[in-house]
Amino acid sequence: MKLKSAFLGFNAAQLIVITSALPTDIRQNIPRGTTYADDMFNTAIEWNDGFWDDEAGYLIAAASNPGRYDTRHSGWYATQLLARNGPGDVARAVRIFDNVISGQYLDTSWQWYGDYQQSPSEPLPGTHEYVNGGPYSSWDPNIRDFVGCAWLVALNDHSHLLPKATVTKIEKSLHTAAKGDLYRVGGVDGDNLYPCYSNPWLMRTVLQNWVGTRLGDKNLTQASEKFAQEFYDLWSQHRTLSEFNSPTYTGVAMWALSLWSQYASEDSLLKKYAPEVLTATWNEVSQLYNANLKNLAGPWDRTYGYNMKKYTSLIGAVIWGAVGRENAPIPQKTSGMYHGDDFAFYPLFALGMPEMLKYLSEEAKSKLIKFPGDHFFTTQAYSPPFDTYARNITTWMSENITIGAETVAEQVVGGPAESTSAFSPAVIQWAIDDYQIGCVSHWVTESSIHAVASNNSLYISYPNATSTDGPISFNFFFSGLDIRHNFNVTGLEALPNLSLEVKTNAADNYTIVYDTDQTVNDFIFYNITYTMPEVFTGEPYVSLRVI
Repeated sequence: MKLKSAFLGFNAAQLIVITSALPTDIRQNIPRGTTYADDMFNTAIEWNDGFWDDEAGYLIAAASNPGRYDTRHSGWYATQLLARNGPGDVARAVRIFDNVISGQYLDTSWQWYGDYQQSPSEPLPGTHEYVNGGPYSSWDPNIRDFVGCAWLVALNDHSHLLPKATVTKIEKSLHTAAKGDLYRVGGVDGDNLYPCYSNPWLMRTVLQNWVGTRLGDKNLTQASEKFAQEFYDLWSQHRTLSEFNSPTYTGVAMWALSLWSQYASEDSLLKKYAPEVLTATWNEVSQLYNANLKNLAGPWDRTYGYNMKKYTSLIGAVIWGAVGRENAPIPQKTSGMYHGDDFAFYPLFALGMPEMLKYLSEEAKSKLIKFPGDHFFTTQAYSPPFDTYARNITTWMSENITIGAETVAEQVVGGPAESTSAFSPAVIQWAIDDYQIGCVSHWVTESSIHAVASNNSLYISYPNATSTDGPISFNFFFSGLDIRHNFNVTGLEALPNLSLEVKTNAADNYTIVYDTDQTVNDFIFYNITYTMPEVFTGEPYVSLRVI
């Protein structure tokens, strides 16, 4: 049965009749909070239902590794099933708990102790079968936190639905996961978990607080207090998440902070800090979101695409829960969306929305619905040990064009996450027409970039590049022209519905390539490249101005 809680158009008497007609066990478990959250919960869990394999007792991956069973998505789904509590849902959830726990790594001598298999088809991490046996390849250390945080919600809110033996099994599994997570120390054995890695750091902190409090493990609760303070000390420097303005991971951080606020022990630092950080993050999102374009303006520290109307982002879930699907930056057709796996997460966001919305001001909320007018946004974000200094962020926003940039000096190319496909330090977005969003994103090739956005302009230079470094180039990816109507792209000065003036000390003969066999996060693009002369003096630069 589909749950319907958006009873708009009915009077109070009719509403009583309708809700009374629902089976009691289902009616009591309708996700409470806002009709938007209810709509998101129902839409996304029904989407998840379509990937359930009843023979295996797992969800099948939707986008990445299609056809393969997915532990993280299955773990999320178990909590969602308990929240819905429809016919057969509890039994299905119990099967998932049993299956996922059976794949947990229990040897305390392993670096991946307490983690869960990415898929039940995998061999043991670190074994010779893998070409790359390291973290984020043969095992994903963050699965402890993604599954663990979903399951703490399950036990905290829905354990009365479960057999006692299952509750005990989950408690033991979460205790193992939380203890195993303490093995993670940034810089040790290839691990990258520092306070600047915002989303797993926030999840680990609440998992250890909740498990430690429930099971009386002071080592975990004390660790959670230490981790909370380390996060807050870093955040307080600029009052920004170190994973700045990520359409995906800012959403994860907000969800984790809502868990801090709702589920942490009453006397903890988590309870103290969560409201302040959530409020500031809502305000930041509202300033960087363009409701006309339905996109977060750049720059993006970690992104999975160039148009949030085409791929599944978790800020999309946050905005859906706040102001409704029609106002949210999400694909309207779930069957064709890029990065679709994260849609499996949406029901958990729906469950967390009542807590999250406590810290959304009316002013910030209004900006998610209606663009407030031209404005300029500046801030800083800091990710030690990857940043040489704090990243300087500038964003200019108008009704149909946004320009965002950040000046960085990194240890390696690719931003704090060391990912060239995810790091977008200089971005122009605009409305091609009523349906298409154009994007020009600077593809990074240098670790030090001076990028500044101002009114209708974007300036990029490489302060440390010299002729002796080999070929130096500026690469710009243009995407968004989904319906061509015979428009031919011939360069940055010939883009649909955007007039740019280009100034540079690079060679005049730029190249342009369109290759459908080469995609970035599933997006096809034009690669427009300006290359510096073999011998040059001064600082390489490109200036783009909207005219």
